[in-house]
Amino acid sequence: MEELRAVRPDEVMKILEVTDSFNLHREKVLIPLQTEEFGTVALQSDGRVRIVCPSAGLTEEWLLELRDRLGRMQQ
Repeated sequence: MEELRAVRPDEVMKILEVTDSFNLHREKVLIPLQTEEFGTVALQSDGRVRIVCPSAGLTEEWLLELRDRLGRMQQ
């Protein structure tokens, strides 16, 4: 199992660039500072989108997956 780490500010900004492109209000986006091994994207019961960064860091592939998941959530 990989060691968990804290999310860096530049990673938060990359995620917000993606969520901004979907016109998601930033108050509706929850980005915990603790990472998880693979990262997750989930719609919470209160309507907020919870985005957890992967512990290995953001990759272009993961950001594309984030974009895809957000697109499916808005359908």
